Formats: sequence, structure tokens, C-alpha cells
Amino acid sequence: MSQIVQIYGAPFSVFVRTVALVCEEKGIVYQHQKNINKQPFEMHSEAHFKLHPFGKVPIVRHRNNTLCETASVIRYLDRTFGPETLQGGNGWERAHIDQWCSLISHYVDFYVVRQFMLELVFPKGNNGEPRLDVITANRPSAENALKIIAQQLGDKNYLVGDTFSLADAMLAPMLAYNKDAPASINLVRDHPQLLEYANRLQSRASGKTVLKPMSESM
Repeated sequence: MSQIVQIYGAPFSVFVRTVALVCEEKGIVYQHQKNINKQPFEMHSEAHFKLHPFGKVPIVRHRNNTLCETASVIRYLDRTFGPETLQGGNGWERAHIDQWCSLISHYVDFYVVRQFMLELVFPKGNNGEPRLDVITANRPSAENALKIIAQQLGDKNYLVGDTFSLADAMLAPMLAYNKDAPASINLVRDHPQLLEYANRLQSRASGKTVLKPMSESM
């Protein structure tokens, strides 16, 4: 049985990066895997749907077991490669971290990444041009999502509690992409404490390894 954590999904994916961040934080040996059963891993292939019923990433294989969905994966990694250091020190902190992981993966990703930033990164307009009307229409929702994050962060160093947690790992790739994005879609810089927080996450040893520009991961 392989002890190496195999991660399936493009290394530039925000959620694939979340898994990689947790591996780095925990000192877990991992690989970005391109093959499954000696065949190329292809998105939305029959092999992919066998690993994730809705054809999403990341997918992780460890000890011949397969697990999908980011929050489940990172909780498994923190628990399996103990001690559990990224899920809080008590029941309330654990639940609070789970809450923010859910809010980030469902809403912040949707409003900031899927509906807003991806239109510039992977444009769907004529001749491959970004649809500026789409960016403009979705901007208020993206701004509101980051305003909520900034309010939760307040003057703390991390999103929940005093130490780096799974919630920070979930959010870090999204903030890093937006912070380094062109001015037209850069919203993190509108919140000084959010910018400082994003820089702090990128400056961690895990961030220096994982949170690289998208061009270096494609």
C-alpha cells in the first residue's frame, strides 16, 4: 500500500491547492498524479466519474483508498497524519472551522472565483475575449463575499482562532489568485487587513511552495 498521498486534479485548481497546502503544513509526502491504473487521468472520463460521482476535483488516493470533496479530504489528512493540529482545540473551534470551510467552498469560491475571476482567466466571449458585462454584473457579489471575509478576519492573524487552520488552507488559494490578479478584478487590495493576511499566508513555507502564480502550474 502506498503511503504517498496521490492528488488528482490540475495543480492550479484552488481546491487542489488547498489539499497541497495541508500536506505541506503536515509534512505529508504527496504527488500530483496524472495517471490512474497506468492510464492518463482525464477530466469527465469514465475513470474520473468512478472516483468522483459528479466529475469534480480534487480526488485523493492513499493506502489504496479513494476520497473526494475538499473538506472531507483535508479533515482526513489532518486526522490521519496526526496529531490533529489544523482543526481547533475544542468542539466549538472545530465546528467554527468546519462552518467557515463550508462558507468558503460554497460561497466565496462561487462569487469570487467561479462567477468573477474565471471570466478574465478563462474568457468565454467572442474571439476568446472576456465578457466585461459579466465581470461588471458579478463584481458586487464578489466584493460582498470578500467584505464578509474581512469582517470575520478583523484584526486576527488567522480566520478562526490564533493559529493556521483548515479554514485558512481553504481560503488561501482564492485570496492569492485575486491579490495577484490584474487591477480590474483585484478586490483583496481594497481591504488592508485582508491584503496583509493574504501576504502572511503566502509567506508561510507551505504558501511559498504551493501558492505560486497560475502560469507556473499549468
